[in-house]
Amino acid sequence: MLREVEKNEGNPFAKYIEYVEDDEVLGHLTYSLIYDRMEIDNICVEEPYRNKGIGTKLMSYLISLAIEYHVVNITLEVRLSNEIARHLYKKFGFREVALRKFYYGDEDGILMEKQVM
Repeated sequence: MLREVEKNEGNPFAKYIEYVEDDEVLGHLTYSLIYDRMEIDNICVEEPYRNKGIGTKLMSYLISLAIEYHVVNITLEVRLSNEIARHLYKKFGFREVALRKFYYGDEDGILMEKQVM
């Protein structure tokens, strides 16, 4: 089951989506909704539950929210070495738009974007 969770924690733009089975959170996605755009901050699926479609469900839900909220675009940064995540994002129509040198300190980051509206 997917559910939105309120966890303001001092940031009025922060939003949370959880994937839950049997009262256990198996994955989550955190994002910021800033007026007419979204920025994915983090997506995580617990190790034993990876490759079971949970990340896909989280991303699908986020994109449906983006359409509902009339969001213009969604952006994110991802490690250059994170091929699995990059593949997931590309599956949802994200494109690589910039390389951010040493974004993660020891590793470059890739800025990815998906146009929604």
